[in-house]
Amino acid sequence: MVAVLRIRIRSRTGITDTASVLQRVREGLAWVRGDRRMSGVLLVTVIFNVFGWPCLSMIPVLGKDHLNLGPEGVGLLAGIDGVGAFIGALAIASLSRPHWYTRVYVGGITLYMAALIAFATIPWVSLAGGALLLVGIGGAGFSVMQATLVYLHAPPEMRARIFGLLSVCIGVGPVGFFYLGFLSEVVGAQTATVALAAQGLLAILVARRWWRAIA
Repeated sequence: MVAVLRIRIRSRTGITDTASVLQRVREGLAWVRGDRRMSGVLLVTVIFNVFGWPCLSMIPVLGKDHLNLGPEGVGLLAGIDGVGAFIGALAIASLSRPHWYTRVYVGGITLYMAALIAFATIPWVSLAGGALLLVGIGGAGFSVMQATLVYLHAPPEMRARIFGLLSVCIGVGPVGFFYLGFLSEVVGAQTATVALAAQGLLAILVARRWWRAIA
């Protein structure tokens, strides 16, 4: 709140954009198709929201059924990734440099997926909690750099359009939740979580040609 109240706004007169919403969307898509860096950023975002983010919904299920925790234990377990995210955000703010941004972005989502697999398979509570701490740290790297890379690589006149497309990419998350629910019905929550995160790692590997262009 202190930071927000200290923000000063510089007013400037600009050209009013009279384009329709659909026209803006088309222009944004056309620009992204011609820019490998932005295509890579948005593709990684889709991968995270389909294969990574839904897995967090399984923390209470696995905490109860796999780790045999009660309500208090499940609650504590569910908060550990938030602690990791806080640690990761502080580390990025103090240590990260511009030439590391792509590594932090892709490395963050890779760590996130791998740590989710570890969490779902480890039978010991303390180690499972440590895996969730890494989940939070990796998630922070991805989340912080997601908007940062869009801001850096999109020209000022296209930023609003590209951020809109970023929101659309984030909005594909329900597809992943539905898919995870289907897998859980078929093979169980633990196997479904491992399978979804493993597919996410495979998707990151397949998408290498796109995210390598981000710099």
